[in-house]
Amino acid sequence: MTDKINSRTAPTAYVLFMAAWIYGFADAHWELPMPVSAVLLLLPAFVHVGLGYVLGRWEAVALAAVPVVIAIAAAGIHSVLWVSLALLMIFPGAPLIAGGVYLREWLSAREEDPAESWLYF
Repeated sequence: MTDKINSRTAPTAYVLFMAAWIYGFADAHWELPMPVSAVLLLLPAFVHVGLGYVLGRWEAVALAAVPVVIAIAAAGIHSVLWVSLALLMIFPGAPLIAGGVYLREWLSAREEDPAESWLYF
């Protein structure tokens, strides 16, 4: 049996990744080397685009609320962590998910075009 990320498993993988990212990095109370921190800050951007691409539906943007709920559970309602994540999900999180959905729609529309589509306006 092959384990693939598809439209059925992607939301679960996203929730697990964001939970690990929040508990292991965003809510961590230790210093990491700058290159590691930079990679860990950029990694969710790729995950968000990938989530939108794999799901391919505009409803996927609603999953941007999941990290906020996880942050409330991780740090509590009186923490600034969930506020920071809420702002990060408004921009760039949700637009990156939408960008992945748009990329999938754009690529599928290009595949459906006939070879001579450049001739027609």
